[in-house]
Amino acid sequence: MKKILFLQIKGNFLGGIWYVDKSLGEEFLNRGYDVAILGIRNNHPGLEIKDTPLKITTINTTDIWEITHRRDVLNKVGRRGFFKTLNKYFADYKKLNDDYVVMKKMISEYNPDYIIATHYQTLKGIPDQYLNRTIFVQHSSFNYLLDDKNNVRTLKRLNDKINSLCWLCESTMNRAIDFGFKKNKYIYNPNKFLTNLKADVVKNKKIVVVTRIHAEKRIDLMIDIVNEVFKNPKFKDWVFEIYGVGSFNRNSEQILKHSNQIIYKGLTDNAEKVLMNASLTLNTSVFEGFSLSIIESFSCGLPVIAFNFGESAHEQIINDYNGYVIENDNVSEFKEKLEYLLSNEDKLLEMSCNAKEFSSKFEIDRIADQWEKVFEQVEEENAKS
Repeated sequence: MKKILFLQIKGNFLGGIWYVDKSLGEEFLNRGYDVAILGIRNNHPGLEIKDTPLKITTINTTDIWEITHRRDVLNKVGRRGFFKTLNKYFADYKKLNDDYVVMKKMISEYNPDYIIATHYQTLKGIPDQYLNRTIFVQHSSFNYLLDDKNNVRTLKRLNDKINSLCWLCESTMNRAIDFGFKKNKYIYNPNKFLTNLKADVVKNKKIVVVTRIHAEKRIDLMIDIVNEVFKNPKFKDWVFEIYGVGSFNRNSEQILKHSNQIIYKGLTDNAEKVLMNASLTLNTSVFEGFSLSIIESFSCGLPVIAFNFGESAHEQIINDYNGYVIENDNVSEFKEKLEYLLSNEDKLLEMSCNAKEFSSKFEIDRIADQWEKVFEQVEEENAKS
């Protein structure tokens, strides 16, 4: 039985990378592979993931993933704060090296046929003899990668040793090639759920967003845009629901307090149900590596209006087919497209059908097939060496 090992920096972090690894891992289990996930540390003390048959192991369960970096030291103001942060940096550095020693031992004991590494920090913990079995997946846009100099240096240093670099879309891969990286490929992220149903987008009259409410998502801007559109009386029957955890700015808090049409619903554990009761969704992110929320929306037949969040935007959204990609900060055009879809039932329904059809390219079986071809290439290349 072939063994697949996923490597993460956080063993119990329920973010986008986790859901990708979980979806792929469970599909590989169903295909007869032995699959395990190895995390360096946890992120949420006491949180245990139980809703998966995958074997999940965390190397260091005492310390959480809050590593002090050199930039933290250099940016510290004041002598006392500087030396305090410097001491923490050296303590973290030693602990992390200890974690890597354990990591190398555990990988050797598991003896995987293929390693899928999803954070560059995990590459240091892979024994040299397993690097040619390692596919590193960069879960971000290329611009975001370039902002992390440690990430770039690590990938440059190991590019000749690891089997390949895997990017989330063709556009990002092409940028990597132009940059000088070798052994590149791209595979889209899979949808984490599959449904044969499609939302009744005309009847529902509801905009939804299911997201992390963080600064880069610009949910406050989204609220402001929808609030302006809803001032038109012809949209009085529409509502906008926000699902997720985070905080809003003062203006958004006032809108949420006084509006009957814009509602903060908090966290949901059933995104599929939320999307099936909606008509369309929005994305105002500054950047995305590859938006899982968009392909989940398409799976339920929801068109998406988004700002241009990076290389994958135009590969996920086809303008005037399953949604619209608006150039960043062009708020007036974003409002215009939103008003158009809310006013035009025929276009909304047409885009809904297109979105549902388009979603098939992200189905887990198709994505897993592409990964199995990568595994075959790993076997062929290592057989030659």
